[in-house]
Amino acid sequence: QARAVIAIRRTSSPIPPPMRTHARDSAAQSEHCKRSKPSHEGDDDKHSQPPAENVAAAGSPGRASEKPPGGNNGTDTPPPAISVLMPCRNAMPWLPDCVASMLAQAGLQHCGGLELIAVDDASTDGSLEWLRECAAALAAADVEEETKAGGGTTGEQSDEARVEEEEDNEGRCSMSKQSDEGRGGEGAVCGFSADRLEWEASRFTPLSVVKAVAGRRRGNTLTVLTMDAFGPSGQGKALNLSFTHARGELIGEMEADDLRPPRAFATLRAALAANPAWDCATSEVRLIGWPRPGMERWIEWQNAQHTSRAMEKGRFLEIPALRGTGLYRRAALAAVAAADGAVGGRTGADAAALPYRDLWVVNGQVADCADAADPLYARPERAAMRPSGWWPVDADFWQRWFLAGLIAGKVRSPLYLWRQYPAQSTRVHARCSLAQLRACKVHFLLAAGGVARGRPVQVWGTGETLKAWIEDLQRTMVCWDGAGLQGAVPAAALARASGAGDVRQALLVAAAAAVAVAVAAVA
Repeated sequence: QARAVIAIRRTSSPIPPPMRTHARDSAAQSEHCKRSKPSHEGDDDKHSQPPAENVAAAGSPGRASEKPPGGNNGTDTPPPAISVLMPCRNAMPWLPDCVASMLAQAGLQHCGGLELIAVDDASTDGSLEWLRECAAALAAADVEEETKAGGGTTGEQSDEARVEEEEDNEGRCSMSKQSDEGRGGEGAVCGFSADRLEWEASRFTPLSVVKAVAGRRRGNTLTVLTMDAFGPSGQGKALNLSFTHARGELIGEMEADDLRPPRAFATLRAALAANPAWDCATSEVRLIGWPRPGMERWIEWQNAQHTSRAMEKGRFLEIPALRGTGLYRRAALAAVAAADGAVGGRTGADAAALPYRDLWVVNGQVADCADAADPLYARPERAAMRPSGWWPVDADFWQRWFLAGLIAGKVRSPLYLWRQYPAQSTRVHARCSLAQLRACKVHFLLAAGGVARGRPVQVWGTGETLKAWIEDLQRTMVCWDGAGLQGAVPAAALARASGAGDVRQALLVAAAAAVAVAVAAVA
């Protein structure tokens, strides 16, 4: 299909772009780190009311206690250098390799290490059981290590620590594009052997708990939580839950079926320290598993969006970076949530703790399945905040990020290995379709602060692509209360109320013509 070209013509009184703000944390920018001890994602419309929370920490009964953001959880244990959020639903057989690659993250042991917060969303394939077994094995290993340290034992542990120290001092990083040779044998990628890159589940043997724990770097920990999803998805809700439990000032993400090279997060952390204007550091992506030319073309384009300006503009073409590659300043994620009041999200106390949205259709209405308190926008103060459609979490996140005036950087190395296989959600979920991605772009073009807000819009294109863009723009302009047009354009209100198809179409055309004049006054 030919690509439709959207031309935004400035009016005599254009709406100014949102003021750019920077959300940074001075502590996270420190180039020095103190030595510290190891700190210990259905079916549509399946719910009409949000379920009760069922959050439990692995290895302990009942509900997990709330942890204050960015703090030390009321203990003397220093916060980690990085907290990583990992939703999990039926991620076997790749989950163990994913967790092992996270526990093996190097270069953080003297800064507090890395805490991986896994939130299981009703898995039925053994994912939760494996996570709990791994957490228990890690706890046992910690006890053994403390016993050795208390008895003055030296030897194997000291040797391991010395090897880690030497590797860090040498600064070796397996993320460069030339680093595969000699690491992992023939067909290896970023040090991972070819058999760990398999995409056919029947041919893949997951790592044992013993092997996953054996590769753990000092200071890296695993916390396991559980929850019940609302509606067809639990991904966003799991991200929000793990965010509220995260103690680090730098927040990363991980998909439970992917891999990270061993110094990925140390490299991202260093990039943020070297670029204080960045609110997050993302990276290039390397595809593993099931090769497909279309996906390869997209990632080639995505990897070429190196600057924040390129990503900001590129978000109206495609998703300009995988959200999961990023390392975010906590204050920036809070700013994303706080800015949602202008485009259909949360305000007040809700905003501070809920940076993620997860939009689906539940009972015929757009719902935010990530909002445990009010997913159906039932509260009067939130009724007008309902988005005009539903789309993938990544697309929604980056639109909100740049609308909030935040800056994203990109490290020019593949620090994320994205596993491809036929059943992955990117390929099978309805909200990842071209139609839903286009609906997302239209929404944010017209939302308060959007680049098309208050300006006439011309669409240049051919065939079905042209037709689809026109229909989506008309529908959103005319039928979405959040666009604020119905009060100022009578034809828009009549079109929405009309049940006759031919009459409604004629009114849509008249309303769209009137919009070009009226929208500037409305905005």
